[in-house]
Amino acid sequence: MSAVHDIRRNKHNSVSPSMLSAQEYSAREFNEYLNKTGVHYYIRYVLTFASIFGVFPVSSIYRRDVYKLTFRWYYPIAIYSFLLFCGFASIELFSLDYTIRNLNQDNLTAKGGIKKATSGSIFYGNACCALWMFIKLAKKWPKLMQDWRTVEISMRRFGAPRLGWKSTTLAIVLLVFAFTEHGLHNWLNTRPGGKDDIASMALIDNDDNGSLILLDQSATFTGYLERFSLKTHWYLYDDYDSYTPVKGFLVMWLSLTATFLWNFTDLFIMLVSSALAAQFKKLTKAMHGVRGQMLTMSQWQEYRETYTSLTHLVKKIDDHINVIVALSIGSNIYFICAQLITEIDSIKHSYFRTLFYMYSFMFLVFRTTAVVMQASAINDESKKIVPEIFMCPTHSYSIETQRFLQEVTSDYVALTGLKMFSITRNFLLGVAGAVLTYEIVLIQLQNTN
Repeated sequence: MSAVHDIRRNKHNSVSPSMLSAQEYSAREFNEYLNKTGVHYYIRYVLTFASIFGVFPVSSIYRRDVYKLTFRWYYPIAIYSFLLFCGFASIELFSLDYTIRNLNQDNLTAKGGIKKATSGSIFYGNACCALWMFIKLAKKWPKLMQDWRTVEISMRRFGAPRLGWKSTTLAIVLLVFAFTEHGLHNWLNTRPGGKDDIASMALIDNDDNGSLILLDQSATFTGYLERFSLKTHWYLYDDYDSYTPVKGFLVMWLSLTATFLWNFTDLFIMLVSSALAAQFKKLTKAMHGVRGQMLTMSQWQEYRETYTSLTHLVKKIDDHINVIVALSIGSNIYFICAQLITEIDSIKHSYFRTLFYMYSFMFLVFRTTAVVMQASAINDESKKIVPEIFMCPTHSYSIETQRFLQEVTSDYVALTGLKMFSITRNFLLGVAGAVLTYEIVLIQLQNTN
């Protein structure tokens, strides 16, 4: 308690009056305080929106109390998630079959051939993998958030990070740009009388006359469903007669949900990363407030144990989401390459189509960069503690200070992708290099035609 009182007296360690009052709370009272200011309180709105789409099936996710979060397979939200997975898997089987039959030398060297042959299988394959990972994560999420709450309570004298405006703004901006891109893509490829750049959609009837079947060009919803299904999911239909409005509506809904899931994967990583980085920032700010002061061994021990609890929390979360991080990076690299090569090819097309592919490419680059930068903030904030320890006065240096310094300098704190690579600022250069390399290969393949 003496450490708490000593640091509380220091005006530089005071962040806000609300933080000071929170420091005087007991663990139980501070838990109630965190129900209004904790990490779960700020990200629960985004997670609730995701649960409506069925991509994060945690029951009571909208509640403030993390101890009321549950997951049950027989809950409606979990059943709906499983049905979505079955729908994604069904489309993936058709698209994968189409990819296997059409991924040949002719398509590899034809303009747009690679994207035409692989985009469906990659997109719905990503949806299947991401949804299954989030279902697995949803089973562990209640316990994970309770462990996070335990760390927040142990850091109650530092106060709770304020993430409200940041998480909300991030979610709104990302989803608005994402659904704008999705809407423009659908409009360009399904507008009445518009030309399609994905596939040749002249469907020939199997009757004796061999008459050409024209798609419904009306501006009605049924006409839109028909054009959307047959132009963007042509690999699901053997002929025109196999299309039905019900099938068209299911395809449209699954496509919309898969688009949200694709963007939510990146948004989820950014939200979790920013929350973890904010926890480290609170500790760093507190240590900066007592820089150069004489601290007792118990005070250094308290700082060291707080840092240790944060590093353990990062590693525990990384154990659950490192596969999601790898999937996010991999899918983003593919779609950046696909959009860039399509944008190069679209120069010969209409002006609006060229603008769309430029917007889509820039949005993908922005989103990938935001994911890497937010995730790398954890590593950046963890390193900022080292200079604060170096400012320790000679007479204040103790065995606890030495242990703290050794732990900070030897421990590597960062999110990873499948434990194979760490997400740092330098990793962004690696992603850019990979995109450039793959793009050169794709351009050379097309030039061989």
